[in-house]
Amino acid sequence: MNFIQGYVKIKVIEGRDLVARDIFTSDPYVKLSIGEHMVKTKVKRNTLNPVWNEELMLPVPDPLRPLKLFVFDKDFFTADDEMGDAEIDLRPLVAAAKLNAEVDFQEGSNIGRVLRTSSNHFVKDSFIKFKDASLVQEICIKLQNVQKGHIELEVRWRPRIA
Repeated sequence: MNFIQGYVKIKVIEGRDLVARDIFTSDPYVKLSIGEHMVKTKVKRNTLNPVWNEELMLPVPDPLRPLKLFVFDKDFFTADDEMGDAEIDLRPLVAAAKLNAEVDFQEGSNIGRVLRTSSNHFVKDSFIKFKDASLVQEICIKLQNVQKGHIELEVRWRPRIA
């Protein structure tokens, strides 16, 4: 059994330049998982540039596992088509949360920066900020196993309530 060290509230903001899996468009939705826990967004019809602005919550286990993101095209008569995936390392956000337990951060402070690299597939550097009394990591990530597309999201840390 895994110990739950906290929660992440993931705001799936939007997708851009996604691949068409139907004739000229797609009906995309996002699945997010950490370990065996999974949540998903609503389906956005007939778009390659969906705007979700949906918040979803997942527990963060100890030992820590990555946040996995999968984009699918909803099909009604066949299996849903894959539109790409990505994996997000939560270690920088969890490390900032542990530091926050010892130090009081000022509202609006930049706490950390995760540089864009070929291994993390970020579109741009990712910042961890203290915003609205909690830690938030802003992420724009390129989808893998597909020709194009990226997803923008915010990952907000929520401590475990004892």
